[in-house]
Amino acid sequence: MFKKKLFFLFCLPFILGLFMLSGCDIIMPVAVTGVSLDQATMTLTAGGATGTLIATVAPADATNQSVNWTSSNEVVATVAGGVVTPLTAGTTTIIVATTDGGLTATCTVTVLAPLAVGDSYGGGIVAYILVDGDTGYDPNVQHGLIAATADQMAECAWSNITTVFIGNTDTSIGTGLANTNAIIGQSGHANSAAKVCADYSVTVGDITYTDWFLPSKDELDKLYINRFAIGGFVDYFDYWSSSENGANDAWKQYFNDGLQGISSKNLTFGVRAVRAF
Repeated sequence: MFKKKLFFLFCLPFILGLFMLSGCDIIMPVAVTGVSLDQATMTLTAGGATGTLIATVAPADATNQSVNWTSSNEVVATVAGGVVTPLTAGTTTIIVATTDGGLTATCTVTVLAPLAVGDSYGGGIVAYILVDGDTGYDPNVQHGLIAATADQMAECAWSNITTVFIGNTDTSIGTGLANTNAIIGQSGHANSAAKVCADYSVTVGDITYTDWFLPSKDELDKLYINRFAIGGFVDYFDYWSSSENGANDAWKQYFNDGLQGISSKNLTFGVRAVRAF
């Protein structure tokens, strides 16, 4: 009997070796060492579109990849499966924690109160809020135009250059700033409605806003549509846009009936600066 036991013990390593060679390896679990988020900060608008956070667990071959999501302030925003739903203005911290080890990563979420046309904001009055299809539209964050609170000039020529075609201005929303820069950058330029806007600045609190421009044709039309909410327009004035029509003329708009048309660049019309937000 003793000899049989001795023989078995002697053969045991050999038997185990054959067992391992057969492909029946013992699989050990891989522990989680960390977790990260694809964004450290996020800005949303209350009642607006949701935001999505993506969590990455390390190492990639960790056995238990599951995570749990929480919001430090569910009055401001909630989270489920990484999808953040903005509720009210404020700040909250979104926390993702691994089931294995309780390792965490965070994202600070700022929820902004929705702006409305006519609100005082950014050195002026909200004149227009971008909608889907507008250049620069973001479903998560409001963007748009801010109009100065008053006209910059009642009578101003479009430019001192009245017979040369710039050729690279546009009429659409989102092009006013580029138009303004093109007008000011024209060889021989000295003064213009665009320069009046670019030179404008206003300080509110401790912030000075200097990035003003002459609105494009379509941007100017939004000012006309929302003229009563914006305030300060003279309804019998024509106002210049930054959209050129040809070598001798550019687009303007009559604020009594909203009619848009072209006029000679040497004529003097009203000027109202805008900036983007």
